Amino acid sequence: MIPDSVRYVKNGAGGQWWKAAKENGQLHAGWRSIPKDLLLAGDLNAIEQQIRTIFGAKRGATQDFNALQTLLVSPSQHVWVTIQDGYLWWCTVCDGIETNPQGETGDKGHFWLTCESSWSNYSINGRRQLVASELPGIVTAVAGYQATVCEPGGRQEILRIIRDEEDEDARIAMAARQAYEDAVAKLIARLRPKDFELLVDLILARTGWARIAKLGGVTEGIDVEVENASSDEIAFVQVKSTATQAVLDDYISRFNARRDHYDRMIFAVHSPKVELALPEKQSISLWTGSDIARRVVKLGLGDWVATRL
Repeated sequence: MIPDSVRYVKNGAGGQWWKAAKENGQLHAGWRSIPKDLLLAGDLNAIEQQIRTIFGAKRGATQDFNALQTLLVSPSQHVWVTIQDGYLWWCTVCDGIETNPQGETGDKGHFWLTCESSWSNYSINGRRQLVASELPGIVTAVAGYQATVCEPGGRQEILRIIRDEEDEDARIAMAARQAYEDAVAKLIARLRPKDFELLVDLILARTGWARIAKLGGVTEGIDVEVENASSDEIAFVQVKSTATQAVLDDYISRFNARRDHYDRMIFAVHSPKVELALPEKQSISLWTGSDIARRVVKLGLGDWVATRL
């Protein structure tokens, strides 16, 4: 279990001590104006007086003292986080500091705490990499904090993410989305062949593919040639209401025979008779009922499908 309290730390101005902190399993801090003996002794009264003397009439002495006190007094009660290299990193630490024999330097702080759990950019069970751009804004907003240590406003969200816990509202929303996709898949399976062909056309168009030609087809199926101008690719598309593995293999053979012309193949079938399999390392996309339903929902085509029944 990890603590229920969270603190953010910079590991030096601009994260200048981050490399040493990460590599050595440490949390680095400054306060080079505070004598090492006061820090090691944890003499908070003397430390506070020293800080107030340094600040003089300037504001911020109390905030600065409180930040340092957080590092000196039972820092093990917190989960410590920082944002570096595009990730949220977290660790836990042991109580008690170690001072830098050389004093504060460009690559190491005036003192440091030793990690109990080393810095990690993964959730506690390794299920999620903590990419900053993929985290809630309330979590990453703390990166703009100018001082050394603070209690982040998004502490509950940080703990939830590190612990691999789901947000309840997000869970309900995802369950509702899945139920909608399942319902849309049932509607797609009832489409007439021409409407299904048109639906695939709409999906292709909304994902950057434009029809070049209709090559002729067979019962409940149509061969289409499409082009993606952004990737400069031409694809062979086969649309069917149902298909067996033998049918899919036949079209794969046709595709392979024209690899000089086609860059990829898309095989769309909403109700395959068996579970279809693709050969490895082929530029072939297989869209079955659930795949198509997911694309329909994502592209906002659910209402269009419903009106075709």
